[in-house]
Amino acid sequence: CAIGCDVGTQGLKVLLWGEDGSILGVETEEFPVLYPRPAWAEQEVEHWWQAMRRAIPRLCAGAGVRPEDVVAVGVDGTVDGFVPVGQGGDPLAPYILWMDRRAVRECEEIEARFAPEHLFRLTGLNVDASHTAPKILWTRANLPQVYAKTWKLMPSTTYMVYLLTGEVVVDYSQASSTMLFDVAERRWALRLLQDLEIDAALLPEVRPATEAVSQLTREAAQALGLRPETLVVVGCGDEHASCVGAGVLEPGVVADIIGTAEPVCVSAVEPAFDPTRLVETHCHAHPERWLLENPGFVSGGNYRWFRDHFYGPETSYEVLNSEAEAVAPGSEGVIFLPCMMGAMAPEWNNKARGVFYGLTLAHGRGHLARAILEGAAYALRSIVESMQKAGCETAEIRAVGGGARSRLFRQIRADVTGIPVVTVSTVETAALGAALLAAVGSGLGGDLQEVAGRTVRIVERVEPDLKNRVLYDQAYAAFLQVYGSLRDCFEVYPGPGSSGV
Repeated sequence: CAIGCDVGTQGLKVLLWGEDGSILGVETEEFPVLYPRPAWAEQEVEHWWQAMRRAIPRLCAGAGVRPEDVVAVGVDGTVDGFVPVGQGGDPLAPYILWMDRRAVRECEEIEARFAPEHLFRLTGLNVDASHTAPKILWTRANLPQVYAKTWKLMPSTTYMVYLLTGEVVVDYSQASSTMLFDVAERRWALRLLQDLEIDAALLPEVRPATEAVSQLTREAAQALGLRPETLVVVGCGDEHASCVGAGVLEPGVVADIIGTAEPVCVSAVEPAFDPTRLVETHCHAHPERWLLENPGFVSGGNYRWFRDHFYGPETSYEVLNSEAEAVAPGSEGVIFLPCMMGAMAPEWNNKARGVFYGLTLAHGRGHLARAILEGAAYALRSIVESMQKAGCETAEIRAVGGGARSRLFRQIRADVTGIPVVTVSTVETAALGAALLAAVGSGLGGDLQEVAGRTVRIVERVEPDLKNRVLYDQAYAAFLQVYGSLRDCFEVYPGPGSSGV
């Protein structure tokens, strides 16, 4: 069997995959996100390792699996972040998360030096504070002593694989989320690195996600209760692993990954570029595919914020869902812009902020809860429409991640987009995708299509409710108008923390 480990924004999940395609067990460990200033988001990487040390032994014990039964481990992790690591292997500063917006000024400096359209064609990415390159420049300018001591700049997956094997590697998908990678040629953009004065030696070696890196070190094997002979594969980014675990390997199916963020992806057999630049071009975890992808506006994170502050952290999400479902579609005129940490839909805007529009004294918590769900669906629709304009087929939306458990979430998305929404046999598709990478890299399976075909099953299909179509078309138009009307306001007053200092 193989273990997949998903290092997510709010916790770690490990999953045990059997050769027959079955899922033998899943375990979860939570860890905190730190918000030291407005628009900043960090994590202590030690929490990841401690979570893995607790979760994997519990996973194997719960499934009755012996150490010798585990052939390989695969890891996926959040993209658009890094941890600076010193020569001795110790982290020198917290990991800067994908949602962190401190590097706005660095983005402005990049745009003053390089044409954004040129960078988009080279890297597939927009110049945005969410990406790694501006965060590296911020660290160099604001933490010069840390930067001077840095041996390697490690994405999340790279760091965990380093702890497991002592090797410093990254796959095409993680590398393509840095804004330092030639997405078509699948290699570091050396001229860009030279122009930005970033030493290429600070970056990991690039390899395919399915490639076996090494065996576990003795220390890692002992900590996890596994054999030192256990193989570890390169691994990939979290949304890329989710696409593998959801069976989104060929064109035509949209992966809607409903977690803290909501990445939206569709597979492509060659690099393609969205003329509107709402959708970026990334490499897939599948070594021979690309992804047209919006890397993820904050989605479930908004719902969690609303629960924590308006209901209480101990409140079940079913309470929110019940109150939201009691409100009519359209939330009686309340519109929510899901821009609590900047916007990635309906456009990319570092300075945008979250907004409730249309409130009256007749509205209650349920209206706001439903508006948050609908706001995410409107953002999803804007992304899918951009995919369609780029020539991508979008016949089906495959909803995965924790938010996919809710039928209300799925129905709203189907109604707003007009596209059927299906779910697969597990919502933990990121951890499953990491396990499938491990299966391929260790020889437990053939290629990714084969092991995904053996594993992924569609369990439910939600069709759009046509009676809500006209209402949601009007509400979506209003959503775009509200956002457009506030664009200049975001520029004048983007809120505290937007300057990145």
